[in-house]
Amino acid sequence: MPEGSFSALDFMFHPRSIAVVGASTQDGPGSFVAATKEMGFNGDLYPVNPKAEEIAGLKCYPNLTAIPGHVDHVISSVPLRFVEGLMDECVAKAVKVVHFFTAGFSETGDEDATALEARILQRAADAGIRVIGPNCMGLYSPASGLSFMPFLPTDPGPVAMLSQSGANAGEFCRTGAVRGLRYSKVVSYGNGTDVRESELLEYCAEDPETSVIACYIEGITDGAHFMRALRKAAAAKPVVILKGGRTEAGSRATASHTGSLAGSLQVFDAAVRQAGAVRVDRMEELVDQVVAFRYLPKLAGPRAGIVGGGGGYSVLASDEIGASGLEMPTLPADIQQKLHDFTPTAGTSVRNPVDTSVGWGPDGLKPMLDTIRIVAESPNIDYILYHTSYSWGAMRAEGPSIVEVASEAAQKLGEVGKESGKPIVCVARIPTTEMGMAGTLAFQQNVADAGLPVFNSVRDATLAVQRVLTWQASRS
Repeated sequence: MPEGSFSALDFMFHPRSIAVVGASTQDGPGSFVAATKEMGFNGDLYPVNPKAEEIAGLKCYPNLTAIPGHVDHVISSVPLRFVEGLMDECVAKAVKVVHFFTAGFSETGDEDATALEARILQRAADAGIRVIGPNCMGLYSPASGLSFMPFLPTDPGPVAMLSQSGANAGEFCRTGAVRGLRYSKVVSYGNGTDVRESELLEYCAEDPETSVIACYIEGITDGAHFMRALRKAAAAKPVVILKGGRTEAGSRATASHTGSLAGSLQVFDAAVRQAGAVRVDRMEELVDQVVAFRYLPKLAGPRAGIVGGGGGYSVLASDEIGASGLEMPTLPADIQQKLHDFTPTAGTSVRNPVDTSVGWGPDGLKPMLDTIRIVAESPNIDYILYHTSYSWGAMRAEGPSIVEVASEAAQKLGEVGKESGKPIVCVARIPTTEMGMAGTLAFQQNVADAGLPVFNSVRDATLAVQRVLTWQASRS
């Protein structure tokens, strides 16, 4: 694979026409026609299946060469035995990009399948056709109307995701979406016979629509190229990497999944640090870290002011702050006095953490928001960590619904953050009721709309904040 410029891949994300060869006649995860229509692709979309006259309301063609117009992008869902014939048709139609959803190539370890993959790649290279895959979900780019599965956000955003795994790409997109993430370019590249992580990193480094890059990587084919690309991308914007195959068991699974050699985690870690990127250990952490980079402004320091209800949880939150290497200074005497004057309730702690029940009283959200405003005045606090839960929702018999309360709280928190100039990191603990889940989801989405990051636990939040601070220090 040659090292290319931005323009060498940009056309891949802006096809004028798409043909889905072997198009499914049923809606489902593999229905590229339905997913692309749902995303609002405004070019020509051609289903190809000799067993159907029409799919998803579109005329269906028996083969690729029967399509009367030009075809820029082909998605191959045909069985393995048909791919060489399909490649001949792609050459005849002057196709620019072929995405092989088709699996069963080199990842199987079979010599014949590996040889077939090599022949397909050479045929494509000779014709100037770029190949995505095989064994992958392909492209998701809302601004261009491209999608590899249904029910993904149709509005674009600044997050790119590069993944050897289609399932992990989908998981990242779905779980990030409920916390406000929106996407510029998402690529599931599978075996990476042609287009793979290094060239995609170079592309994302220059992409004006991308400000944060997430990666799921199992193995690297060309280490030198990868390091050049990673340095370039990490110098331009935050890059967060989840490495698959970190253990012996994971390495075996990696080899059978995409045919990649996982390599040494220690060597990979050193390379990532040297390049200025951030490595995480779990999919949840990948989402958390991208949320942090997407929504946190530059932090002045590690000093947290903790605000929330529940004495025991505040104690545990304090432990998490300490364990992560962050700080939780005692609030100055004048700030403590303001809090005492404002919340004289017995049992309220005002030193930091500020453990208060004012958000649960008859005055609604205002006391809680005023508490945060007072804490934000403290000169020895760099950001506010606000923790809450909506599991109480099942007990509300009257008044505003839990969704209304959660939505208003999120919107007001955004306003307080702007007024105070202090970043607010939100934690909405995992709910225990169905109504609580509705409230939590509403809070997450509205907090993101207000420009604030939200996490599922204080541990998750502190880990993400600590990594942001480390990343900031490395760039100063």
